[in-house]
Order: sequence, then C-alpha cells, then structure tokens
Amino acid sequence: MTLSQEDGEPYYKLWLPLLDFVNKKHRINSKMKSIATAKGLDPADVKEVANKPWSDVTIIDDYLKENEDFPEEHKEIIRSRKRRIQGKFLMERHLKKGTIFISLENEEVYQVSGIISGWEEMFFGAPMPLMLEATFMSFRDVFISDGLVMPYNIQVLGGMKRIYKDVYMAAKKNGRIHRTL
Repeated sequence: MTLSQEDGEPYYKLWLPLLDFVNKKHRINSKMKSIATAKGLDPADVKEVANKPWSDVTIIDDYLKENEDFPEEHKEIIRSRKRRIQGKFLMERHLKKGTIFISLENEEVYQVSGIISGWEEMFFGAPMPLMLEATFMSFRDVFISDGLVMPYNIQVLGGMKRIYKDVYMAAKKNGRIHRTL
C-alpha cells in the first residue's frame, strides 16, 4: 500500500524544503545545494541531513517560525514529524494495507505504507525478512517512513524467521499492530 497521489506529493513538497533548511542552517553537507530540486542524490548524504532534526526536534519549530505563512494543514504535517519511531527493524511481510515491520529493540509490530512506491516494489527481490534501519512517523492515518531506509546485508534464516513470524502472529491475534502514533 502507498499513500494516495494527493498525499504522496505534498509529503515530499513539505519534507524536502525542511531538509534544505536544516542543511543550510547547520552546514551539514556543503556539496548538496538544494535537496528539494536536485536529481539523483545519494540517500546516505540526505540521511546525514535528516538525522539532524531527528536528534533535535526544536529545528522543526525553528523552520515553522520562519514559515509562518504556511497553511495550518501544512504546519500540522510538519509538526507531526517531531513524533517518530526510529531504530532497527525487521521487514517481515507485505500485506495489501502495508508492510509489517518488527522492532529489533522491543518486538513492537508496525504496519507501514509506502509513500509513492510500495515496500515490495522498493525492495523487489530482496530476501525476506530484511533487516534495516528506518524512521517511521504518522502521516494522516497511517505510518510511513522518512524515505531514507538503510538495509543491512544480513540474511535472516530458519529459526529467526520463525521467531519473528510468531511475533507478528501474536501481535495480529492480540490487536497489537501499530498503524499510526
């Protein structure tokens, strides 16, 4: 599952200028002049910039102060980025309504939608389950990522696969799959 076209485009239109603000204000990566208009950026470079507001969410408030003329709906979407879940996850399975991720820290289970492309499409052919580092946040009524996911080149086999399948099945049975914050 992915966001609708009406939601996917505004997500990037609001997220990328925020990253430009962060990069310019905190001088994180001088070789990236404009994230919002650039073509073919290295995701690791963008991740370096995105980590700054995740480590200090007051930067988001600073950005909103400089953009007081934004519509209230846009301000709320930007403000919502302060609430997120970060960590290492296991991408366990793809469902019609989103992809299942299990936190490797606490075994919480999350159902996460893609933004413009589905997770299955983004990681086509990757062995499942897949370990990765990600940041998830609510967008309207679903979880999405910040678009900067870093997979690990680690294959999960046999017993570990079964353990995480059991974690998912227990969460499903007990209604403990998180779909939004």
